[in-house]
Amino acid sequence: MKSGFDRIKDRIIKSIFSGCMVIAAAAVMAGCGAASVELSDEDVKRVANYSSDVVSQHNDRSDSRLVDINIVKRKYQDQLDLEIKRQNFRALEQAAAFEDTTGGDSGSGDGSGEAQEDQPAEPELTLAEAIGVPEFDIYYTDYEISRSYPASGSVSMEDVYMGMTAAEGDTLLIMHFNISNTEGLDRECDIIDMKPSFRVNINGANHTVQQTILPDDLSKYEGMIPAYSSAEVVLISEISESTAADIETLSLVVRSAENRPEYTLE
Repeated sequence: MKSGFDRIKDRIIKSIFSGCMVIAAAAVMAGCGAASVELSDEDVKRVANYSSDVVSQHNDRSDSRLVDINIVKRKYQDQLDLEIKRQNFRALEQAAAFEDTTGGDSGSGDGSGEAQEDQPAEPELTLAEAIGVPEFDIYYTDYEISRSYPASGSVSMEDVYMGMTAAEGDTLLIMHFNISNTEGLDRECDIIDMKPSFRVNINGANHTVQQTILPDDLSKYEGMIPAYSSAEVVLISEISESTAADIETLSLVVRSAENRPEYTLE
């Protein structure tokens, strides 16, 4: 089987042979007294262009001047896909802007919007700043429920004497915190001089934080905290046993600070 190039070569040879035959016939006609055909420059150009197009159409190695319809379709599809992407991107931008201005969808069926409204705004001050000791870090760790604090089996009789015991039908909510010294020097922490006062919010209801003489009472703490060390402290609230059995939300309000910032614990 001949290749495309061999077929083209055969056509060219045939064209040359045909041209020779035409010239020979013209010579015979001229010898017989026939008038020669004169072509203008424009006619010569037309014949040359036509011949070039015919050869290009049959030559697979030559770039045809005819437009490939598949290429046109691909370009049009690429432009269409690009425009669709642009429109989708604009729609996403508009949706995000709308959500920012409206604060999101608060009417969902799971009640998430209502829950977000009930949550206190994040305070600008840290808990340590609100209490009055910004050189330290104070953070909540967890809580426990107990009838008394401290537990009589793990402390001295003096600590038990200074401790608390809940009344009948009540129990103690004991909230644990850490006071951390993140500097490379030992620091004296004198929260007692700041005289902070607190209130605890349980499931949307306010409860009093008890004043104690415990050495680890956060509101009365006074002591040296070594470099890169922490001190464990507590805040205690006496609540009913029914309330303690179903704590869903828990937050701490620093009543002594400006604007009374509220910090979410649970």
